[in-house]
Amino acid sequence: MKKLVLINPHPVGNVGEENVSVLNQMPVNLGYLKRLTPQHWQVDIIDETQELAIDSAGNITFSGADLVGITSVSYQAHRAYQIATACKKKGIPVIMGGIHATSYPEEVAKYVDCVVTREAITTWEKILADFENGVLQKRYDGDLTPMELYRDLRSDREYLKNKYKYRYSGIITTAGCPFSCEFCSVPQFQGKKYRERPIEDVLDELESIKGQYRGLILTDENFYGHSKKSNERVRALFKGMVERGIYQNWFGFTSLNIYSDDETLEYMVKSGCVGVLIGIESINEEALKTMNKNVNLRISIEKYFEAIANIRKHGLAVWGTMVFGNDADTPETFKQVADFVLDSHVDVMTCGILCPFINTPLYHRLKSDNRLFRTNFPEDWKYYTSHHLTYILKNMSLQELIDGFQYLYDKIYATEVLRQRFQNAKDVLSKNMNAAMFAFRVNLDWQNVYQHLIQNLKELQASGFYDEVLKLYNESERQGKKTSLTPIEVPS
Repeated sequence: MKKLVLINPHPVGNVGEENVSVLNQMPVNLGYLKRLTPQHWQVDIIDETQELAIDSAGNITFSGADLVGITSVSYQAHRAYQIATACKKKGIPVIMGGIHATSYPEEVAKYVDCVVTREAITTWEKILADFENGVLQKRYDGDLTPMELYRDLRSDREYLKNKYKYRYSGIITTAGCPFSCEFCSVPQFQGKKYRERPIEDVLDELESIKGQYRGLILTDENFYGHSKKSNERVRALFKGMVERGIYQNWFGFTSLNIYSDDETLEYMVKSGCVGVLIGIESINEEALKTMNKNVNLRISIEKYFEAIANIRKHGLAVWGTMVFGNDADTPETFKQVADFVLDSHVDVMTCGILCPFINTPLYHRLKSDNRLFRTNFPEDWKYYTSHHLTYILKNMSLQELIDGFQYLYDKIYATEVLRQRFQNAKDVLSKNMNAAMFAFRVNLDWQNVYQHLIQNLKELQASGFYDEVLKLYNESERQGKKTSLTPIEVPS
């Protein structure tokens, strides 16, 4: 029997979204690949948020394999390469896929035997058959998974839960996004067509895992969709949950346009929804324009308060996200956001630094402007999260950015403030106390993540690295020629 090990890498010491308990969920994507693997293979899955695949000396911690598969987004890429190198030292062939492999296959190919771009599900069985026949190719394109394929396919959640005792799991109901937000990598990986799973298929899967997890995440980028037809579909999905008696604590990612659909919001509450995560991104219209965040612009910033209030009125917690460091941001932006959070009573506001994910329009714009400074790849991929600064700021100094984040922390994340916000949530969300508790838990987890974000910025400042690259940037601007902003000696 051949052995396959599938790995979800995690950079040692990284503190981010995975430290928020409800977001630290099982890697359902690897569970799908396990199900698709022929029975004559023994399959293990290693999630490095739970245990390490290689030790500090760079040696594998598992007892060998005939083949290793690694998935990776960009901030995990360097760690993925370290794992691949350790495997190859043992003579183990390595396959790598995921968003980073799709965005930068030429780099990935230097470290592994086979690169899989886009979604691996459609081509996984062929990859394994080619491997067994000794004809494994250097590159496979998985294309985009037809949503109908999930009808007869279930992620091996039972294996994952038994191994790591996960309290949370996820489910796919849609994929793809037709929008072109400047900072987003979803369209290049999942495509610009909004793909929807058949409702009955989703309901069958929900029913099969009902009550097995403390919470469930709809992993879609926007479960509500972008058209009247998609809105009607998701309304029918939640109505179907209620009619079948599928009550499950869950939350999902969506856009602000759901706020006026009272019927859908009511079915969401009745099905067990505790809240929605919405990309607010900014309360500055010019910033939204530069991000190409048109869905928010169409609603208008003036209606944000009405939208948040109506969603909360139904008993759902509103979890907003914002990013800072946009060219339209100034030091005053932080005070404006703090006032907005407190005045709107948004239940959770997780904030980060605008990140130029690879091959996004934002990445290419900043690269063209010679403003990226953490470009010592592949080591520097670990910085490409919303918790590190990777580019020269336009209308703020680094000190002003640090001061702004500290001001926000003091105003909305200090423990006493969180208690006050929790009391408000209990009052407004009184018909759904699970929602209030959900928001409070996320806020407590985010305290730690937020403190690490500020610490990361302070360490960058103390290293003198930002001052050095800012000086290089200013000199190159004066001379009218571009000079690399990555000095030979790069701080870790």
